[in-house]
Amino acid sequence: MHGIYYVILPLFAVLLVLLSASALYMGVFRAHGDTVSYTKKVFSGIASGVVSCLVWSILYSHHFLGW
Repeated sequence: MHGIYYVILPLFAVLLVLLSASALYMGVFRAHGDTVSYTKKVFSGIASGVVSCLVWSILYSHHFLGW
């Protein structure tokens, strides 16, 4: 890899994690509505971020190990 790829690939990874976390937050946990309590929103946000980070770290490590 050369030059700009050291900037683009990590930014792309962060974007994937954030987009996946927001999709889980709004789609699976359905915590984006007005009627949802603040506590559920916080715990759903944390859970979706953890799941997203876990999935993408497994996928990226699988890719970079060349399996």
